[in-house]
Amino acid sequence: MSNSDAISPLLNNTNSDSSNQNAVISLLSLISTPILMILNSGNFFSPFTLHPIFQCIAISLIVLSILSLQPTSSGNSKLKAFDKHRKFISYFSLPSFLIGSSAMFYNKFSHSAPHFTTWHSTFGLISLSFLILQASVGIAFTIPSKDSPILPKSLYKYHRLSGYFVLLPLLAITATLGAGHSTWSSTQAPLPVRLIFVDTAAILLVLSIWSGIQKHKLGF
Repeated sequence: MSNSDAISPLLNNTNSDSSNQNAVISLLSLISTPILMILNSGNFFSPFTLHPIFQCIAISLIVLSILSLQPTSSGNSKLKAFDKHRKFISYFSLPSFLIGSSAMFYNKFSHSAPHFTTWHSTFGLISLSFLILQASVGIAFTIPSKDSPILPKSLYKYHRLSGYFVLLPLLAITATLGAGHSTWSSTQAPLPVRLIFVDTAAILLVLSIWSGIQKHKLGF
């Protein structure tokens, strides 16, 4: 694999239109379902409702940041794409995750409820921790400068692979467990609805993004 492939986007131009469209449709289904559940519950203003709202925002931003990494023809456009990706994650998505997670922590604390008692909360903690690590590593490829980063560019492929094949599935599983199989979601929508609009949407979202990957750039 060339040095250019090591840092160039994985998404494929020839498949990007259809895979991006499928990813966006799946994302809309995945995030709109819990929002509709909140509207159905009538409980709009509480720390609990802040959790799914901000987590949906955060996941949406991550997906959009991934889809923004389209193959580019010049080094300058590649740098702009990576810079946009980094800002989406660091400035918007990660803070949204932290706000949503803090809201749930406060909600549990205010009701003297135990923490991390479900698979959703466990996967949520793992996903958030991995996202912080992933974002930190991504920033390390830009400081003190993009031309002379702390981490060698040869390691970037591992950062990229872990984002696509570890973090993305983790987030999808966490969202599915929360919006599709939590105690709260089970009282807001019947199981068939949750299976179609949450579980299936999460699977299709991940597969749509994976389908656009240029496999020859994986580096293995």
